Amino acid sequence: MKIFSLEETPYEPVNHDTRLKKKVLAKNILPHVSTVSHIILQPGNSVSEHTHHEFFEVFYCIRGAVVLSVKGERVSIKDGDLLFVEPHEPHAIPEVVKETELLYFHVNSRNENR
Repeated sequence: MKIFSLEETPYEPVNHDTRLKKKVLAKNILPHVSTVSHIILQPGNSVSEHTHHEFFEVFYCIRGAVVLSVKGERVSIKDGDLLFVEPHEPHAIPEVVKETELLYFHVNSRNENR
């Protein structure tokens, strides 16, 4: 058993947008899950377009609502929604208009069973 505490986890910069801060709750805890991170996005924040080549990015919206751009398509998520972004899919959050709390996972795509 392992337990991870959001309260005890320090903030660190988001790799592709260092002005944003996240908490990485766990790293390499399961064979295919490389990170579990938590972020609270504030109105006016944005996340630049980027891709991940070796993993899926899975977003769970804890509270709030946000519009993402995935492969140029607008995708809205709100409280309780789960979004899977495939490897190589360009994605971004053009602008945050409402405080939004997200939990997101990086799931390795190598050796996957699909």
